[in-house]
Amino acid sequence: MPLRDLPPDQRPRERLMREGAGALADYELLAIVLGAGSAGDHALALAGRLLADGGIQGIRRRGPAALLGERGIGPARAAQVAAALELGRRALGNGRPAQLAMNEPARAYEYLRQRFDAGCEQLLALLLDVRLRLIGEARLAQGGQAALAVRAADVLRPAVRAGASAILLAHNHPSGDPTPSADDVATTRALARAANAIGIQLVDHLVIGDNTFVSMRLAGYLGHE
Repeated sequence: MPLRDLPPDQRPRERLMREGAGALADYELLAIVLGAGSAGDHALALAGRLLADGGIQGIRRRGPAALLGERGIGPARAAQVAAALELGRRALGNGRPAQLAMNEPARAYEYLRQRFDAGCEQLLALLLDVRLRLIGEARLAQGGQAALAVRAADVLRPAVRAGASAILLAHNHPSGDPTPSADDVATTRALARAANAIGIQLVDHLVIGDNTFVSMRLAGYLGHE
């Protein structure tokens, strides 16, 4: 039912103010974030359609760029949804992402493993301080089933902006096999050299597969030119 046809006391915004956010269903909360519907879709219907493919976690995995393909979602709304999800994630971490130390590959993997869409290859970066504590993250590239194309400048720009001392990269293999390819190794070594040239350490590059991963540092790929 369109929002305008609901009794005033049953509209999501009014219910949130009266009963608290915990009383609302996912689609009602998302409708509040979206703010309004679009031609042919009121806000509740639009929210329900976005949630149909995997719920909240499905939206988070797809990322804001993928939302732009949905009818009624433009850059502003995609950014609003992404920002709301990120605020929720940070709230779960008590608002102190820098307290998460990424000094072990297994710890980084546990943090990252739910951030990938198995249907396409994606490259993410964790931005770290001098003690390898998390200060931010960036989704750097997204492709299809084939390998990603990425430039060193695009990888390092978020780290420079955040004042990071180190970065940890991670990308997934949609095939499920995390074995690094020759291109993965060559690209990682080139990125390590580019990062080192501007005083940023590439501490590792994780390749994510089906419930497993490979640390390129532990595998020895970062120790040889």
